[in-house]
Amino acid sequence: MKKAKAVRVHPQGEETFVFPTAGGTVHLSMSTDALTPYGGIVPWSAFVRRCGILEELAKSCPVERTSPNAAPVYDVVQSFALTALCDGRRFAHVNRMRQDPTVCELLGIKTVVGDDTIRRFFASLEPASSARWVAAAAAPIWEALPEHLILDWDSTVQSKYGHQQGAEVGYNPRKPGRRSFHPLLAVAAGTRMCPYYGFRAGNTVTSTRWEEAMEECQRWLGGRKVWLNRGDIGLGQEKVMAWHEKRPGRPHFLFKLKLTTNVRRAISAVPEAGWQGPPQRGVLQVAEGKLQLAGWSRERRVVFARRLLGSVPKEKSGTFWDENQHEFEAYVTDLGPAAASAWQIVELYRKRADAENVFDELKNQWGFDGFASRKRAVSELAARLLLLVYNLWNLFLRLMSPEHHIEAARGRRWFLLIAARLVRSGRQRTLQICAAGAWWDQLKEGYQRLCRWLEATAPQLGKPPGGLPDFSPLKPSSIGFNCGN
Repeated sequence: MKKAKAVRVHPQGEETFVFPTAGGTVHLSMSTDALTPYGGIVPWSAFVRRCGILEELAKSCPVERTSPNAAPVYDVVQSFALTALCDGRRFAHVNRMRQDPTVCELLGIKTVVGDDTIRRFFASLEPASSARWVAAAAAPIWEALPEHLILDWDSTVQSKYGHQQGAEVGYNPRKPGRRSFHPLLAVAAGTRMCPYYGFRAGNTVTSTRWEEAMEECQRWLGGRKVWLNRGDIGLGQEKVMAWHEKRPGRPHFLFKLKLTTNVRRAISAVPEAGWQGPPQRGVLQVAEGKLQLAGWSRERRVVFARRLLGSVPKEKSGTFWDENQHEFEAYVTDLGPAAASAWQIVELYRKRADAENVFDELKNQWGFDGFASRKRAVSELAARLLLLVYNLWNLFLRLMSPEHHIEAARGRRWFLLIAARLVRSGRQRTLQICAAGAWWDQLKEGYQRLCRWLEATAPQLGKPPGGLPDFSPLKPSSIGFNCGN
């Protein structure tokens, strides 16, 4: 029997490892070359620089950095943005970016700051002023939103552990009794962009501070008018609807109603002839009417929907006739029949389901539940800046792949996580990325679109340097996105 040859896994005095792999013996050693796993950071850096959002944040920061040893605001913001972009979920994850020899050079920063620096800087900003600070800098990107703007409002539960300011016990379906935050967000329908974030403690409900949030959101959107606000049963309340009806020019509303006893009675009162559509199993039928529930100040248009699930024979139900089983829904709106029929109301509301995908992506692919701190100011500002990076990444991906939306998990693997080497020759720098075949073809097409956009939005002579670009070419309607309208 042939004796197996011994292999030294870690030869003494050398920095080379030898591994007997399935493909043969491979020698592994450290390289001093400027290598990075984030080859896609170069086009991203060019896009963000042209947007000018991070530069505006550094210029307009409400807290003055007086210490000569303090890291520049731009470096702090870029460090956090890079951490969030590269799937960071904790402040400590910024430290893995500090070992990349190319990041600082490609992003134009002196150094990637540490997690303690980010937390201290965030803690130095008061929550109200930091909200205005981020909102003012992000205002130009709302030009990419469609003209016929629909906002889908909802809240989400962020379970928290330990002792954090603002974490209270409230509604928490996954972890009952656990402290949480309960932020309110608005998603622009059909765009996957999130123009509003409102911090709230965990002991609030969906409609808490909604009127204040809507007015604040409209200020942040600038001249962009909201045509319709959509929401689930948490917003189908008198005070929310009355806010829309109080003054002409305010957005319309479309909310789902909870199937309370009075709503069920109203559905039962609809005559059989009042239901539109054939009464077949699995087929949707609609009806509408005027309804004033207890607590409502006026009568409002309500649309009902039902779907036949099947029938129970009289022998089984114990009655004198067969009983039909239906699935019911009810919606309240101030849109008149001329603006939208009953069928269109149901279809219009169902498009709101895409907003749930945004919450799922933020929590599971962007670390929206992470970046926790004992201080509320730190956690709140981290969430605002994370949403800013999320919105910018969505706009970036519209240039790279305009045919359809790509969630962060796949987008990072395809457009960001690309092995690359930075080569310097004189004053020229070249980043050589490792991509081939169909992958390189798609990257090349995206880079060509990005270069055309950068050239088309470059500041012209006579304009101040660093002028903000035109985001109108990135509107969903102009590149074939479904706006949900």
